[in-house]
Amino acid sequence: MEQKTPQRILYVVTKGNFGGAQRYVFELACAAKEAGHEVAVACGEVGLLGTYLSEYEIPVIPIATFQRDINTRKEYGALFSLIQLFRNYQPDIVHLNSSKAGVLGSIAARIARVPRIVFTAHGWPFLEQRSFLWRSMAWIGSYLTALLSHTVIVVSEHDLSNTNMSGVTHKLACIHTAVADFSLLSQEDARAVLYSTPQQRAHESDIWMVSIAELTPNKNLEHAIRALAQYNAAHSQKIFYTIIGTGELAENLQTLIRTLDCGYYVKLSGYLKDARNLLQAFNIFLLPSYKEGLPYTLLEAGAAGLGVVASNVGGIPEVITHEKSGLLCDPHDVEDITQKIAMLTDPTLRVEYTQTLTKHIASRFSLAHMLKETFAHYAIPPK
Repeated sequence: MEQKTPQRILYVVTKGNFGGAQRYVFELACAAKEAGHEVAVACGEVGLLGTYLSEYEIPVIPIATFQRDINTRKEYGALFSLIQLFRNYQPDIVHLNSSKAGVLGSIAARIARVPRIVFTAHGWPFLEQRSFLWRSMAWIGSYLTALLSHTVIVVSEHDLSNTNMSGVTHKLACIHTAVADFSLLSQEDARAVLYSTPQQRAHESDIWMVSIAELTPNKNLEHAIRALAQYNAAHSQKIFYTIIGTGELAENLQTLIRTLDCGYYVKLSGYLKDARNLLQAFNIFLLPSYKEGLPYTLLEAGAAGLGVVASNVGGIPEVITHEKSGLLCDPHDVEDITQKIAMLTDPTLRVEYTQTLTKHIASRFSLAHMLKETFAHYAIPPK
């Protein structure tokens, strides 16, 4: 991105961890700074996102009352904090990410008269499998955000076709998330990072499977563990399953693993920095989410050459063509997940699918294209 007059750009995201929305903010913020613009990021807590941004000397502004759960008093506090922040920082562009940041940030930005408001919906929340009342409230919040923003970016054609908001069509742009080139450790070196030599030997004849995800309800890891337990109970060729990530369900998942007596074959590794560099330790990537926009982890797994089983939701079918570049499953059906995993234990099929998927990702999900298309909506000429 190139601009004669540097712009002041403020990115806002609800949480400061390092999930998909935060990775997106990180990529954009670093690229904007490299192009010579003044950049800062505001979030609810200075977590891993803040740690990574500090390495690039990008300031992170904490908003103490910003949190994902609904709390009326804190929502008012967050709104006034954002208004004050926008007035003090005086950004030329505010780029909002995640539902709560979108609602509160768009209201605050209009009050503070920010010249350009961009919102990225990382999967519409009103498409989640929730109660009618919850989805109705989520739609109202999303619609308000879209009305107040100058540009609304969706990350999948699925979300574009399901927006259904009158009066905002001219603001909509579909820009797929994309993956930068990254290095991969060899299978031997990656497994050595993950597990001790005795552990590796104990599973050297197993098929290695991985999920990289926050341990939250939307990621549906309970069904993944149940599917793994069902598969191993019925097959002599076992699968060794690693779940990389942290989150609110860690204890629940550990309890489920003990209940199903599958602890020998299922490990929760916790958060691992640069987990994508370790992907070649595995043979299969499992993404059983109930809801996704267009996940980075899926693009990274495909780029690394893993066989993929993923939910038939959100933007995932725009990456995975069923029985051509991977397998799509019904996230609500443990039996279906189990069946698709079993199919992908066939190494010949995995090679066939991964070759197709790797080419598709390289040709359609370029980071340079994502940055160029996104920055064009800042009213800043692209590089």
